[in-house]
Amino acid sequence: MKIANSIPYKLNFMAGKVHVYSDFDKTYCPANHSSLHVEGENSFMEKYCSDMDNFLKSTESDLHFHITTGRTFGEFEAIFYLLKMRGFRLPLPESFIAKNGSDEYIKSGNGSNFYENGIFPYKYSEPNKLKENKIKQQTNWDGVKIKYFIKSLADRYKLRFIEADSENSVKDYGSNSLFSSGKLDPDEWKKLPSRDGKIEQHKNPIADYAMGSRKDGNLKINLIFSPDYGFCSERNFIYDNFVNEIKDYLKNNNVAYSMDWEVPSKYNHYRNHCNITPKINNNALTKLYDTKAAVKAAIKSNDMVVVAGDGSNDFDMLNPLEYIENDEWNKYRKNTRCKEFYDSDMHKKLLYIREAYEGKNDVLKQELESNGLIKQIKDMPLYSVIIKKENSSLNEIKDTFERFEKIIVVENGKIEKGIKSAIKKHATNKDSFKNSMSNKFRRYILGRTKKKYYNMIIAATIALISTVAIGIFYKLKIDKRYQTYENITNTK
Repeated sequence: MKIANSIPYKLNFMAGKVHVYSDFDKTYCPANHSSLHVEGENSFMEKYCSDMDNFLKSTESDLHFHITTGRTFGEFEAIFYLLKMRGFRLPLPESFIAKNGSDEYIKSGNGSNFYENGIFPYKYSEPNKLKENKIKQQTNWDGVKIKYFIKSLADRYKLRFIEADSENSVKDYGSNSLFSSGKLDPDEWKKLPSRDGKIEQHKNPIADYAMGSRKDGNLKINLIFSPDYGFCSERNFIYDNFVNEIKDYLKNNNVAYSMDWEVPSKYNHYRNHCNITPKINNNALTKLYDTKAAVKAAIKSNDMVVVAGDGSNDFDMLNPLEYIENDEWNKYRKNTRCKEFYDSDMHKKLLYIREAYEGKNDVLKQELESNGLIKQIKDMPLYSVIIKKENSSLNEIKDTFERFEKIIVVENGKIEKGIKSAIKKHATNKDSFKNSMSNKFRRYILGRTKKKYYNMIIAATIALISTVAIGIFYKLKIDKRYQTYENITNTK
């Protein structure tokens, strides 16, 4: 009974916290990767890193900072070593989530140990098992077993199977690139017959009989085929069977999965890329998985979530509509006069809301306000920080939700300003959150009590003391008079 009674107290104790999920490149790390290879570039980074370090230390235990990146573990590690080499001590997050929602890696050391001794405080072999197990319960996805099956299948097909941290350039990642010496040849497509810049069909195999696999962690699989897949009938037969056996394995093990293909182009060395992920709520695993779970937890704990990003892979997690559950959509859709709004995709939904608030659809505006959908968005303990840049794909989110004070737009290198602004907005709008913040955190974000209120308190205190003092004075005076009267009476 004593343990049970202590649970609500613990939940209350944990309230008033902020959970930040930030993209890495050009959001948390404002310097371009390529520019970090050039000594003397990015002089602003020294002050930026110092400011971020002070910010995170000042909010320690009240703000929990996570990175959610499109990079693989190896790519993320490589850029931090590059930052270290340049003398930029960018604080390492409590955890980082690799490859757009794949495995989460929790920090097991400290930043000083990394920058002084070169010990990276995350391990590829030690992802967050809690996340893995939760996804396994939902989808039957067991990445370790699936990857073992694929490697065994490649061995059975006598297919050279190559793994590496990145599919990006050798210049950036050296031997950790799939296209470094002895691995996949980035120019192999040039060996194939072509006409007018297009690869032609051919009978006999020309390209190396090999397959690449980027190290995406246990929760995602990326397979890279030879450039003659799709153009050589013999290779088509082999690779088609290979992929079908993977599908059969997943089906036989009741795995809910998504399989997407990238079209061959000059950007992927004219190779077919196959991405396989767990399927969550009928969608492939993305950054949204972690941020959506964080918002659900924040609602229960009276916390808040800040998400930050600058690119298209951040779109879903920055879009407040994505945090509305299917059963809630069905509730709002019931008896609607605007069926086309609910039947449309997310981009169209954003457009419809903008038009409604620009005076082009009063019926929809009235319905969204009366049925509670807009209120839900306003009340959501979620704020999106968007890094400003021209022609951004994120402008449609900004233009839709900035009017509801759910979007903060900042310049590159100003993420701290955006996070502070989001916290201040939420604390100002929600007293229960503000009152749950620690005194230290509240003072840091909102500042000390305003002078006029401080003066009022001082004045009230002085008045109280004066009143008490006067009361004591008169009481003593009366007592003294009474005592004098008593003495005179006694002498008579």
